[in-house]
Amino acid sequence: MSVDFLHPGEGAAIDRDVPALELRGIDKRFPGVVALDNVDFTLEGGKIHALMGENGAGKSTLIKIMAGVYGKDAGTIRMRGREVDIKSPRDSLKEGIKVVFQEIALISEFTVAENIFLEGYPTGKGGSIDWKKIRADSAALFNRIGFNVDPAARTGSLPVSQQQMVEIARALAHEARVVVMDEPTSSLTPNEVSLLFTVIRRLAALGIAVVYVSHKLDEVFEIADTVTVLRDGRHISTRPIGEHTNDTLIQDMIGRRIDNLFPRKRGAPGSKVALFVEKLSTAKKLNDVSFEARAGEVLGFFGLMGAGRTELAKAIVGYDPIASGTITVDGSRLVPHDTRTGVGLGIGLLTEDRKSEGLMGELPVYQNASLASLGAFARMGFVDKAREHRAVQDYVDRFRIKTPSLFQQVKNLSGGNQQKVLIARWLMRGLKVIVVDEPTRGIDVGAKSEIFALIDRLAGEGLAVVMMTSEMPELLGLADRIAVMCEGRLTAIMSRDEATQENILNAAIG
Repeated sequence: MSVDFLHPGEGAAIDRDVPALELRGIDKRFPGVVALDNVDFTLEGGKIHALMGENGAGKSTLIKIMAGVYGKDAGTIRMRGREVDIKSPRDSLKEGIKVVFQEIALISEFTVAENIFLEGYPTGKGGSIDWKKIRADSAALFNRIGFNVDPAARTGSLPVSQQQMVEIARALAHEARVVVMDEPTSSLTPNEVSLLFTVIRRLAALGIAVVYVSHKLDEVFEIADTVTVLRDGRHISTRPIGEHTNDTLIQDMIGRRIDNLFPRKRGAPGSKVALFVEKLSTAKKLNDVSFEARAGEVLGFFGLMGAGRTELAKAIVGYDPIASGTITVDGSRLVPHDTRTGVGLGIGLLTEDRKSEGLMGELPVYQNASLASLGAFARMGFVDKAREHRAVQDYVDRFRIKTPSLFQQVKNLSGGNQQKVLIARWLMRGLKVIVVDEPTRGIDVGAKSEIFALIDRLAGEGLAVVMMTSEMPELLGLADRIAVMCEGRLTAIMSRDEATQENILNAAIG
């Protein structure tokens, strides 16, 4: 396999007249669903092209057609003006298209160099694998993108940001002309995002067409040259990013204006302490954490990756064991320290990973929503289904959960509607404190606005909302007070007026 690919300043000519990749009239249908309807998508070499849309807009389907995971039902695909037929991932890679999916596809037990040349190892005399050349070529690829990763390191030992660099180096090893980045910053710290953007810009300087898929508007405005918006499987717009504002981009994505992304319809929180945490420590992460959350308040927690936000969320609801400290909910101690006691006292957790830790995807909406409160519908040891369905339907109506029926499998709902089902689960149980960990992760901007409004509404109804987030805009937009963590410690608690990005980040790095 050759790695003699475009070097900056060494004749990396970009033919501006011929698109690097051109998709025309692409259709894709699944049983009962039109995923893509006559979609056009054109990429220029040396440009960063954002692909945006709500969940279900068709982004993933379009990416998978480019990657050869799905075959198109109609339309044409051209690479540098030549019509191609992509029927498999091997075809896609052969044509110079590399997709870095959100779930990174590397073999964790292999070394970095072994993963980069997985599809074809260089051989030496006698046909044996030339391991020295593999490592040297890998180092040269990392040098080309300006990022240092040890080629001999075991891939599974690397942080997500470095695993992404391995995928990018792998793309260069295959002489990729198109690199697709699917939600690449979902698990990265701000510093890692900055490094990734540096590498993406370097890929563009090498003449590669980069597709950047993200729900994060601030990132798209920072990194993209052009943005294409899909909605309901149709192409809505393709415009230079400079022609967009936040409002116009959101309007293209959801088909309506959102006048206030962070609504605030409640007054100032009261003085009643709903949650009191004192000198809380765990065996591995948390160290002497103390704070209080008041009824009617949104208390936001911020920290860089590894700061301990999720560990704190799980500890204060009784999910993870603690080494020392006390947790008091509405005046009652969380003793014994377990989730059964926590729920009984009125504290619940909206987990960061809703698919593996929150939802039961194969079960219908009504069973997911009523799970924490089945006892309220029981008579003589049997669940009164009629009462259960009426109660769930009330929350479906109240939260505007979009589902064909209560019997729809919850895995078929959009991310935003899944999140609403989980919120309904806890409110049906009756809470005084709700802890929400990354409440908008993987959710499109239209659904985000609804989740933000719902969080504001919950606080307005008297709940204490403890919100863990890595998203600075929602932290500043929703929280009454902001607590900042660094390496398992609480480094600052500041009021809404005191909180600035600079103050928060300074506290987050200790």
